[in-house]
Amino acid sequence: MIVPSPPFPLSRRARSTVRRFASFMLLLLLTGIAQADPLGEAQHAQEAGDYARAATLYLPLASKGNPLAQFNLGLLFTQGLIIQKDEQAALQWFLAAADQGHAEAQARLGQMYAKGNGVPQDFRKAMHWSTLAAKQGNAQAQFDIAQLYANGLGVPQNHTEAVKWYRLAAEQGNAAAHAGLGECYEQGSGVTQDSAMASKWFASAASYANDEATRNSYLARRDAIEKGLIDRQMAKEKQLARIEAERVKAAEAAVAQAARIKAEQAATEQARLKAIEQAALDAQLQAKKQAEIEQQAARKKAELDAKAERKTRQRNELEVEMARRRAEINAEAARRSREIQAEKRRSKIAEARTAKIRHADTPLMNEHDDVPVQKPAPQARNNPVKPIPPEAKNAVTDEAHPTQVTGKIKLSKNDNRKYPAKTELTDEELQHPLMKEANEPGTGIPGKPLIKLKQIEWSKKPEKP
Repeated sequence: MIVPSPPFPLSRRARSTVRRFASFMLLLLLTGIAQADPLGEAQHAQEAGDYARAATLYLPLASKGNPLAQFNLGLLFTQGLIIQKDEQAALQWFLAAADQGHAEAQARLGQMYAKGNGVPQDFRKAMHWSTLAAKQGNAQAQFDIAQLYANGLGVPQNHTEAVKWYRLAAEQGNAAAHAGLGECYEQGSGVTQDSAMASKWFASAASYANDEATRNSYLARRDAIEKGLIDRQMAKEKQLARIEAERVKAAEAAVAQAARIKAEQAATEQARLKAIEQAALDAQLQAKKQAEIEQQAARKKAELDAKAERKTRQRNELEVEMARRRAEINAEAARRSREIQAEKRRSKIAEARTAKIRHADTPLMNEHDDVPVQKPAPQARNNPVKPIPPEAKNAVTDEAHPTQVTGKIKLSKNDNRKYPAKTELTDEELQHPLMKEANEPGTGIPGKPLIKLKQIEWSKKPEKP
């Protein structure tokens, strides 16, 4: 909440004029009220200083439950005017009025509990009654709550909350609240420390003071704050002057130090440039050496890569050639297998025909003699069997002899010639580098086992003359 600046203090003559005018108006008002009702007459008597008459008029009204009469009667008991001062009686009348929501009575109860006047001191009850009155806008109760927060009485100490209640009371012209805000600004409690603002708040507190002594005390506090402000300002200026003198001295020393450092830096720079030149020369030599090393390494790597590529190509060529040779061998083996099977089939057919002819040529024997019985010739069919000439019989008989098996191929009994078919490599293949490596003991083609070719033997069928 933003609080407006304290009003400009009025002069003593102006304040006196305002008070006289207010008293005159109040007198006219009370005169009219006194003629209207007893409460107004009692208030008029109290303001006129006739406390006995006022008490006499307040008592019946207070007994009937009038909160204003109860409060004023309690006020007369606390002041001890005409009637004997009685804090207990005042407490009872204040309680009666406060229960009916009378703000001033609630504020008085808060003060009595806070100070322990007529009751045991109890800051919690003081806070309770003061809060009820403050909520109704009672400036004195707001100030009392601020005091409780500032001193931590009945509640945890909280300067920020105290400043808040001081401001609420100050807005209603409470001089003590203005002074309280001045102390807060001077001490930096709940607000940023500002002696100039504290001086203004104490000046406004003096303008709202009800008596000369209070006004003078506020003004004295203001003057003390301003004097302290001036002293601090002077001390600050002296401190600044001393700091400035030290700064100038340090600057002069810094200039001398800078000159010395500059000379050292020049020497260092010269040495650094020389070192840079030497380092550049060394770097060039090192770069040249490194380039030569890299060239040699690149050349060697290229040679190794080319050699590896040649070996890979040769190995691939050899594998292709080996695959081709294996395909040829497999094809030849298949062809020879087919020829052997055909030879077997022809041999079986020849044997069958020979057996049939022999059976046909053998005469049947009669049962009672040794004369063979001629078997009747079979009837002619559509495909009569032609007689076999003797030359053919001999040829079939020779072919019908059992065959001898050499390896996987059967040979004729009369043909002892063998025609071995072996898997052999050409001279060019034998001279291949990878074959040389394969033939060396304990070595082989990289990444593959030694290639072993099967040797297949068979007998070629003799050519017919």
